[in-house]
Amino acid sequence: MNLRLISLVFAPFAFGTSAFVFIGLIAPMAADLSVGIPAIGQLQTVFAVACGIGGPILARLLAGWDRKRVLLGVMAILTVMNMATALASSFELIAAIRFAGGLFAALTLPLSTTIAVNLVSEDKRPAAIATVLGGYTLAFVIGMPVGSVLGDMFGWQAAFWFACAICLIALVILALAAPARIEAPDMGKQNFASALRGDNPLLMGITMLAFCATFATVGFIGPVITAATGLTGAAIGAVQVSTGVGSILGLALGAWLAKLPPRRGLAILVTTTAITQMLFALMMLNDLGGFALAALVLAMTAGSAALFATSPIIQSSLARSAGPAATIAFALNGSMLYFGQGLGAALGGWVTAQCGLGWVGVAGTVVAVAALAMIAALGRRAT
Repeated sequence: MNLRLISLVFAPFAFGTSAFVFIGLIAPMAADLSVGIPAIGQLQTVFAVACGIGGPILARLLAGWDRKRVLLGVMAILTVMNMATALASSFELIAAIRFAGGLFAALTLPLSTTIAVNLVSEDKRPAAIATVLGGYTLAFVIGMPVGSVLGDMFGWQAAFWFACAICLIALVILALAAPARIEAPDMGKQNFASALRGDNPLLMGITMLAFCATFATVGFIGPVITAATGLTGAAIGAVQVSTGVGSILGLALGAWLAKLPPRRGLAILVTTTAITQMLFALMMLNDLGGFALAALVLAMTAGSAALFATSPIIQSSLARSAGPAATIAFALNGSMLYFGQGLGAALGGWVTAQCGLGWVGVAGTVVAVAALAMIAALGRRAT
């Protein structure tokens, strides 16, 4: 077992937990901070948008720095961000804190994967990347549910103290075990034009719309679970585990579907996303009685699996098309991922304010259909 590689798993675990630890606690946060539920959902928007802005810019500005030192700096920033959020007393201050932290947080995944690929031979790099990104799924299996349970028991601030502790643990483990003196790959003559050649803009657009469709509901998962099943408090955390299970299944599913033509695999996954969003709408707009919980777990597991499975397909296609500019293509696609999360949460908040929470699934379905139209365009241009 490569302990240096395993240590890197804690970075995306800390990042994912910091990003999503509160989404099962939206209702109590809204009540305590005297704002509406849609407003609390926008805390995910400001964090995700900041990640989308900061990632490519800081990756370029800090390209010559030692990867381990920068990653430790990011973990320290996330630790302070969560601590400051737990101590904050107003919605506006929390939003400002999460925006500032998000600008740097976006470096977590590219930094940790860059270090990982330098630890193994070229033929083992895909497995190394998958191992490190597995830490992100831990945030859905452990981070989100535990945060919801602690927040229910001790107040929403406890969830952010928990995220703070995870980041601090990650900081210590990385400082002790992660290798130093790792430099970013030389980009040479890579440029944005090369990264955006061929169907790459469509692929990046599909990433954004897929995450937007999913986060229209996932960004408000606490209230969604309550509206669909009547469950509250710690029970929300238990149901959230299904999202983590789906994310793990999705990584394996995506590796298998990546063997198919991109348009076919993506069409299957985004169609699944549309179906799960319709199921969310059905549950919240109708009383399903004893079937509600089973339907909810199915929707959350399948929706998470479909979303996570898109990444291997899109990343592989980007790499083939961009060639030497793949690093930039990945960074741009990462920004689309973050923007999709933010736009989805913003859309869910707007729909909740205008039509009611029950309609966020309908909004997610509409966005998924738009993604399917984009996949159809991809199909006319790619084999």
